[in-house]
Amino acid sequence: MLPDQRELATAAALALPRFVGSTALFHAAVAERMAVTPIELHCLHLLHGGVSDSPTELARLLGVTTGAFTRLLDRMELHRLAERAPDPADRRRLVVRPLPDRMAELAELYAPMARFVGERLARLDRRQLTALLGFLTDGTAAAERSAAQVPDVTQAISS
Repeated sequence: MLPDQRELATAAALALPRFVGSTALFHAAVAERMAVTPIELHCLHLLHGGVSDSPTELARLLGVTTGAFTRLLDRMELHRLAERAPDPADRRRLVVRPLPDRMAELAELYAPMARFVGERLARLDRRQLTALLGFLTDGTAAAERSAAQVPDVTQAISS
């Protein structure tokens, strides 16, 4: 007998933290192998995914100040992960670009997981993919809102 919808929803809710935790461990292992910090790896994903090339926007997406992002970018340039370049549309502005050799290394490390994800997504029909995309999109927004609501550690200590 198939489980009912409530049982399936409960099972999914219980499986989600384990999936997220395993994914975090995988990303940490990749970051360690590449000798980068997890936030540098996250920045590489944002750059590779074309989410943004703006230093200010990348800082916002990573949850750091622009000053902290400048230091992060200094380290990324030192490790040949990314570079600052003039914006072709506005020479007063800089953009951040990933460097191809390290992106190739990153792609190689992610290849087995990418194959798995591609194979699993290929099994889903259009309706299932639409539901999954909606869940991931809404979940991302909810996680970002929740992260913004977590009190700053310095505020928590001084309160």
